[in-house]
Amino acid sequence: MPPTRPLLQAVLGAIALWAYLPAASQAPPTPPWPRIVGIELSGNENTRDKVILRELDLAPGEPADPARIARGRQAVSDLGLFREVDVTQRPVDGGVVLQVSLREKYHLLVLPRVDANSDRDVSYGAQLRWSNVWGLNHRLNLSVESGDYPEERDRREEKSVALAYRAPYLFDSPYELRTRLERRERVTPVIDPVSDEVTDDSFEETFDHAEVGVARDLRIGRPRAGWIVGGGVLWQRQDTAGVFAPPADGQAVALVGTADYDDLRFHIYNETGRRFSSRIEAASRDLGSDYDYTRATVDYVQSRAIGTTPHQTIEALASGGVLVGGPRSRNAFSLGGSSRMRGYDSDFLEGDRYYYGSLQYLRPVKWNWLRLMAFVEVGGTDDDREGRRNGSPYANVGLGVRARLTWFVNIDIEAGWAYPLRGGDGANFFASGN
Repeated sequence: MPPTRPLLQAVLGAIALWAYLPAASQAPPTPPWPRIVGIELSGNENTRDKVILRELDLAPGEPADPARIARGRQAVSDLGLFREVDVTQRPVDGGVVLQVSLREKYHLLVLPRVDANSDRDVSYGAQLRWSNVWGLNHRLNLSVESGDYPEERDRREEKSVALAYRAPYLFDSPYELRTRLERRERVTPVIDPVSDEVTDDSFEETFDHAEVGVARDLRIGRPRAGWIVGGGVLWQRQDTAGVFAPPADGQAVALVGTADYDDLRFHIYNETGRRFSSRIEAASRDLGSDYDYTRATVDYVQSRAIGTTPHQTIEALASGGVLVGGPRSRNAFSLGGSSRMRGYDSDFLEGDRYYYGSLQYLRPVKWNWLRLMAFVEVGGTDDDREGRRNGSPYANVGLGVRARLTWFVNIDIEAGWAYPLRGGDGANFFASGN
């Protein structure tokens, strides 16, 4: 027998013996993180504890995994209710206590509303925004507005009042209640059917709108990401009065469906991630309406951090819509003004179909809450004031600033100048807020 065979057999035997040792003889791995003994919240004077703990998604007895804690902290920040969210650990017997320190934003605001442009359009009013009703992250908006629009084709004067209420996680369930009531009273000019020019005559229109719906939150993980789907019903009516008034549109009862994908992260001064929203309405004479119609809209936004400068982002936005059927008494969609296609006057583009896209670059200017904004916008409709009905695109470029008032919930103000690249009346000043 070669002298190396006994040595080889001994080595193989040792390996086999080690492989078949009982698992109990091997020491169990030591948990890498201490256990959470308790969670302490501070600074949430208005927001209820359960709203914060639901997003934090941690409980006593679980390991204090830093990655899970960071994800939970981001989920709490994504509520948009706090200026600061900090999570620290305090060692105690048996583990650690998580200390969640919060600084709330102002949740109840009464804001003046004033808007004016070079076309002598002036509107004013007030808005009540309660962004954390009963401390449950419910949202209530009440707005009252009155305006004069001497240069617009669709209206000369208008008064409106609107009330909207949204209640997510109703009764601690994954369902959200959505309601909206609105009434508008308008003085509308008469358009000469031959010359297509605005005349000195007018008539009165009244618009009423009521809607109720329920949505189901299907998002998973922390921070939350995924779909929110919903449905509901709306009722709307248009009446006319006056010597020159055309026949009224009447009323419609429509079924509503929504599908939204949300994966947007909130970073106090900016957001990153993406959000997609879609909505469809359908009304039929067989369901109590005076006319049939189908209306569909989609919106998409994506924001990415670029470079090493904090809160420097590039944003891509896209939206579109189509209306089929309906009374055909007015255009369903419009572009132009202070929100979309800012290089053009309000309602410069109108039609029953539209598309819109924008690319925006934002960079802080001295303070994080004030950012320089440079953008390009492209959009079109199936009709416009110049009589083109082929949907060909318009475009503008612009430069301005965006200010985020971090003491308040969801308050951004934009102002600047935009220059149209096709048509229009030269550089256009814009200012808007949300």
